[in-house]
Amino acid sequence: MTRLKQALLFAAGGFVCLVLGLFVLTRPADRALLRATAPSGENLILFEGDRDFRGFPLSVGRRTYVYVGRDTTPTGYGHVTTFDLHPEMVDPALGVEAYAKRVTVTWSETGVTLEEPSGHRLFLPKRAYAGGR
Repeated sequence: MTRLKQALLFAAGGFVCLVLGLFVLTRPADRALLRATAPSGENLILFEGDRDFRGFPLSVGRRTYVYVGRDTTPTGYGHVTTFDLHPEMVDPALGVEAYAKRVTVTWSETGVTLEEPSGHRLFLPKRAYAGGR
């Protein structure tokens, strides 16, 4: 095999590895961390989404989102907002799943409140996810 063929084969292999690596790093996760249902039937799902490269190269994590709506999946009708769990409050030994199980969801006539064990709160007014929006 000539050196040119070897170089082309090496370059093609490198390109394939690069494409596969980028696919693995950027594919969405959409893993539910918490589900809560209101008495009126709306659902709140705290889920982990795609990779977050905002802190690259120092940190690469995953974004977390809150979905509120009638459907039971975050891709359905409803309201989605980014809500990053506060990593400084997450015990690395337990992981994000254990922390998310300690999140409190409170439904009211005016909306829904999600509260982390750290005290961070997110309030979504009912008009954002109900009434034909």
